[in-house]
Amino acid sequence: MFIIANLANYNGMASWCWEAAHALHEIGQPVVLVCSEDIQLPGESQVTVVRFTPEWDVPKLPKTLSERFWNEAKNLSSKPIDYLSPLHQLLLSKGIVPSAYFLNACTLHDPSVDVPQHIVGWAYPTSLQGYVEKIGRAYRWKFSKALIRGTFEYLGWWRKDWRAYRNVGSVLAVSERLRRDLAAQGVTTYLSHPGTAIRSEEPKPHDLQRCKLLIAAFDLEEDRKRVRWMLQALGVARKQGGLKNCTLTLVGRATDEFKSWVESLNIPHEFLGHVPRDVLQDVMSEHDVFLFGSRFDDWGYVLVEAMGQGLCVVAPDLSPFDEIIGQSGVVYEMNSPEDFSQKISQVLENDLFTLRHLAWERATQLFSRKVFGHSLVHANQQVKLHRSFH
Repeated sequence: MFIIANLANYNGMASWCWEAAHALHEIGQPVVLVCSEDIQLPGESQVTVVRFTPEWDVPKLPKTLSERFWNEAKNLSSKPIDYLSPLHQLLLSKGIVPSAYFLNACTLHDPSVDVPQHIVGWAYPTSLQGYVEKIGRAYRWKFSKALIRGTFEYLGWWRKDWRAYRNVGSVLAVSERLRRDLAAQGVTTYLSHPGTAIRSEEPKPHDLQRCKLLIAAFDLEEDRKRVRWMLQALGVARKQGGLKNCTLTLVGRATDEFKSWVESLNIPHEFLGHVPRDVLQDVMSEHDVFLFGSRFDDWGYVLVEAMGQGLCVVAPDLSPFDEIIGQSGVVYEMNSPEDFSQKISQVLENDLFTLRHLAWERATQLFSRKVFGHSLVHANQQVKLHRSFH
């Protein structure tokens, strides 16, 4: 029985658990999905779900300054958390005998549990310098409490990741660039692009006179997603006479203040608010181009989902976004609003339907649940083979 853990929130790592479980199920593999007890699943599950929340995962607010400092300092620890061992005992008590664990975070790996374990490798580059660069991108080196917390957090993740990389049976690298980087440093790693549900039919042409742009995020005002940055660039382009035949749809949570600000940009737009993940795919299929501004998502699930629904993607020139979209979309200089607007214009001037079709084909070939499921099975077969020789 393959065990997928841990779906504990609504980010890309949680999406990985959901998709991995259903990818294995759809190719006929026995699978159990482990979720925190209070999490609401993103759709109707086709697999067996086990609810498990360890005692330490119940939030406890620190009361004193020393407690707050100690909580932040613990982020630097590379010690594995006490998760897998009690989960293993719980599963055995339910008559579930795990044959392998697929874990979406390095902290879940536990060498005391003698069952093949695979962890997802997310962060590229894997060097200390790479993690420090992420701190800079996240907080722009402005001294603040957030910068101090972020420094503890990112340096801690670097230590946690490398502890797991050295000890786990295999690392499932989300990109080829990451796989090569880890393999060059002696880590047993396999390429496993996170997959998703792909529309079965080819994308259809939309209104040839008007292009429908889409921006989607859980929280449209989250600084990391740079939605405001993209909208400012679009507003300037509109004032300069560009992007005339475009409409914009915004999916995600937003305050009334933010909505009023968008209104002032004079961009034809519509707010849909928060949309469940399964409904979002239907929304995507009605659009032409997906705009993405995040500086450092380690994968970019929403890009794969957009491509799987036949949207051309415009994203920053960063890893792994460039590897995800290939030649089916365009990348722009991360901090250049002028280049961002120009690349959108470039897409509109080309054969947009051909680009949309290329995106759908690429997603079908690389990021489908079928491909994803087989990559997980392959990694486990290789680890079992290795264990049989030792």
